[in-house]
Amino acid sequence: GTHEAGGGQMPDFSSDPFLQFFRGLPGLRPMPPATPFRGQGSGFIVSADGLILTNAHVVRNAGEVIVKLSDRREYVAKVLGSDPVTDVAVLSIAAKNLPTVQLGDPSRLEVGDRVLAIGAPYGLEQTATQGIVSAKGRSLPGDSVVPFIQTDAAVNPGNSGGPLFDAQGHVVGINAQIYSRSGGFQGLSFAIPINVALKIKDQIVATGKASHARLGVSVQDVNQALAESFGMPAPAGALVSSIARGSAAAGAGLQPGDVILEVAGQPITSAGGLSSAIGLSTPGEQVKL
Repeated sequence: GTHEAGGGQMPDFSSDPFLQFFRGLPGLRPMPPATPFRGQGSGFIVSADGLILTNAHVVRNAGEVIVKLSDRREYVAKVLGSDPVTDVAVLSIAAKNLPTVQLGDPSRLEVGDRVLAIGAPYGLEQTATQGIVSAKGRSLPGDSVVPFIQTDAAVNPGNSGGPLFDAQGHVVGINAQIYSRSGGFQGLSFAIPINVALKIKDQIVATGKASHARLGVSVQDVNQALAESFGMPAPAGALVSSIARGSAAAGAGLQPGDVILEVAGQPITSAGGLSSAIGLSTPGEQVKL
């Protein structure tokens, strides 16, 4: 298959009991595995010598990735590496003195702040859509490592991998997923925070891949009834329900029934918060719970 900055076949969500989350893929019908395809996605330049960030799913199974710049120049890109866990990929093109985006700080975003998405929905290049930050630190089914920024900026198939800008014009995220029952935009889009993406980019540039730490616990949210039974003042944290044998958690003496309230000094308000705090740590790193 050939990809113009990426794409692939649509997964079948008809039997998915969860909400129909899907990554913003270009086609809406499953294709036989042997059919050649052309897909489209988006991306943005983060270094003047040709490093580009996009989604891993945009370049998955791509035989060739062609990057088309806003001034219509085209380059064949090399995929330096991709991380399916966070859905981040790093491309490289042989170019110099390229214009780059300015990077922002997602931690300073507030719910209600204006944001702008730029991409190529349905192949319509250089399309800008505006919205607000709807929620922060959103955990999605099957994507527990990434604390997504939820927005209502219109994002459609082809927008995947494109930048999400704050009101100052700084990139704060990578537009990665939408929630939809129809395949089109329904007011819910999700972006990978840029600080998460940069951490993955640094690993990929250094080693060609990204690695993620694992604690070895199953966790669940603490509700009011559980909080009362544990004598906690309020529902918070991640309740450990089971421990994997031989895991880091077992070695550290964690037990089912423990509630984890902090990781490395950062408060954990939900089970998803623990998953992202640990998943974005490096294997072998020591963290204080």
